Amino acid sequence: MPKIKSAKKALRQSKKRRLRNLKVKSKIRKAKIAAQKSLRAKKKNAPEKVKEVIILVDKAAKNNIIHKNKAGRIKSKLQKKLVALKLELPKRTKGKKSVKAKKVKAKKSKPKKKTQKKIKKEGSGKKGKK
Repeated sequence: MPKIKSAKKALRQSKKRRLRNLKVKSKIRKAKIAAQKSLRAKKKNAPEKVKEVIILVDKAAKNNIIHKNKAGRIKSKLQKKLVALKLELPKRTKGKKSVKAKKVKAKKSKPKKKTQKKIKKEGSGKKGKK
């Protein structure tokens, strides 16, 4: 056991992080198993299950819980099985309702006003002065 105060704190932190990481890994494992079962059974909800696994794996890889190459392997294996069953991942939606396009009326352009050019007076510039 550590004796120095900072080492004690580091131990507490690492225990917390380890538990948090184990929860995420077990969540991924359970979701992966569920996706594989639905793929084997050729269920209609298989693409949704696979998408759920992909989201979990991407988040874990982003937070360095699993290595990015491992995340890639998990995703590619599941996607290969989807392709073999001739299924596709569901389209990406963010929960927003579809927004209908509004018709925009073209604005009438106003003619530009003609401006008079100012005539420079001779000798008013800096060049002639000493």
